[in-house]
Amino acid sequence: MIYSLKKQEIYSAVQQSLRLLLSIALSSLIAHLCKLHEPYWALITSVIVTQTRIVQTLQTSRDQIVGSLIGGAAGLIAIALQEYFMWPSLVVFTIVIIPMVALVSWRPSMRLGVVTLAVVFLFPSPGGPFERPFDRMFAIVVGVIASLIASYCILRPQARCSAFLHASAAFDKLHILLHSVLTSKIVWEEVEVMNDQLTSELRDLASEIAEARKEHPNYTLEHSDPTLVKVFPILRRLQSDSIFIARAMDEYHQKLPKETEEVLKTALDQIFGVFIKLCNEQANHKEPFFCSKTSIDFEEMVAPILTEVKNNCPPTIQFTIEAICHDLVRGHDVFMSSKQQRASS
Repeated sequence: MIYSLKKQEIYSAVQQSLRLLLSIALSSLIAHLCKLHEPYWALITSVIVTQTRIVQTLQTSRDQIVGSLIGGAAGLIAIALQEYFMWPSLVVFTIVIIPMVALVSWRPSMRLGVVTLAVVFLFPSPGGPFERPFDRMFAIVVGVIASLIASYCILRPQARCSAFLHASAAFDKLHILLHSVLTSKIVWEEVEVMNDQLTSELRDLASEIAEARKEHPNYTLEHSDPTLVKVFPILRRLQSDSIFIARAMDEYHQKLPKETEEVLKTALDQIFGVFIKLCNEQANHKEPFFCSKTSIDFEEMVAPILTEVKNNCPPTIQFTIEAICHDLVRGHDVFMSSKQQRASS
């Protein structure tokens, strides 16, 4: 599983390199066809805009376009003041830069406006004075368009695969946390460290789900890929259940009977092995995938835990473990519901 995540990271890095090269090539081609005076602005913009994620690329594209439009408008005002009123360049630039700096202080994402203003007004270029702002703003738009084409239509990232790899890693970390809490005496600080690692994995999972929504704007994930959408909230519930169990065990101040530990360990190994297998099965498919039939009765796998804690655990621990068992069954249903929906349709 760790190998799969590393492999995915290497693949993403290579993919991003190719995407950047394609973005640069496209921006250069479009700038050449449009006969821009300064095509290198399009190339620079394409490099800035092309991010590893479509969500980030769209955000950066919007900021680049809005910032360049505001900076270009300010540049036009500055050129007009200089051309028609014959004001010194320093005075004109000071007048227009002050509101631009105030805007950037309020909205840092608009900092490109200051750059565009400086480029349009301070650096000479071929053509008339009023032609410079439009030429450079158009070059920025060309760079944004090239970046969006490369990011959205060419070598599109596969967030779904990465999301289920993170879900698999999250189930593995959850398994380690529960195993440590129930079968060994660990201090609360260790529980917090494990919980932070799990939270980090869930944060990455949520980010991949958001990216998957942008990859497929033509349909909603809730209907087309319900497993991908529902795996995050069920993991959050299981995380909360695990912390409740950890707190109960911390208050219990002693270990569970050896026989109980063995039963819990065996059952948890089997249960989380199923979840990790299901996540990896989903990760191998780039499009919504409906789980294959399984001969495993998941509730029978959970039953030994419920029986053991009922007979050999204090009421508080029994209550918390029953709660997580209930959510484990719900989590398994998340993976199986897609198969059932497909069968019924």
